[in-house]
Amino acid sequence: MRFLVLGATGRTGVLFVKKALDQGHQVTALVRRLDATVDPRAHIVSGDVTDAAVIATAAQGHDAVISALGNAPEAPTLITDTVRAVITAAKTSGVDRFIMVSAFGVGDSLAKTSFLVRFISRTMLRKKYADKAAAEALLKASGLQWTLEYPGPLNDGGISRYTEIVLEDVTKLPIFPSTSRANVADFLLHAAVKDTFVHQTVVVVNAK
Repeated sequence: MRFLVLGATGRTGVLFVKKALDQGHQVTALVRRLDATVDPRAHIVSGDVTDAAVIATAAQGHDAVISALGNAPEAPTLITDTVRAVITAAKTSGVDRFIMVSAFGVGDSLAKTSFLVRFISRTMLRKKYADKAAAEALLKASGLQWTLEYPGPLNDGGISRYTEIVLEDVTKLPIFPSTSRANVADFLLHAAVKDTFVHQTVVVVNAK
């Protein structure tokens, strides 16, 4: 398969790119600068991820767009602006499969979190999660074939067993559920290749 990856230079994005390439897929990384550090096996395109024309051109001939973008302090609406661009770009590129990493605690998932996670989500992460929630509202109304991945607090542990639960089916999780970036990347690739969890939000956490 061919994937256009947004956020390819971040810690999760790097892992996804490597995993996809190792499994024989083709990857195009859309980055801000051509001198960005990206796996040399990937095709690199420079441009603004919030520019629909840039995404439409880069996505031509690909099977899916994968977003591992994180929030940016200097761009408080980065995720929303990027999703808006992806939606617009799909009308030109014809690529309507979009899988995005968000976070457990965003939007409707907040009610399913522990008191500790709710407190952090409403205070330290409030602005970041508001951007993600606004982006997701656009995505759900877009008509794209989307999947949202909701990991817990991220860590740099290796690949391990993990649990994937559709958000509506979540009843009880650990007080502070964590997820390794390696597991986040693994789920992204699995969902893309198998074309699973379309129009679903999936909570992904490390298994005990």
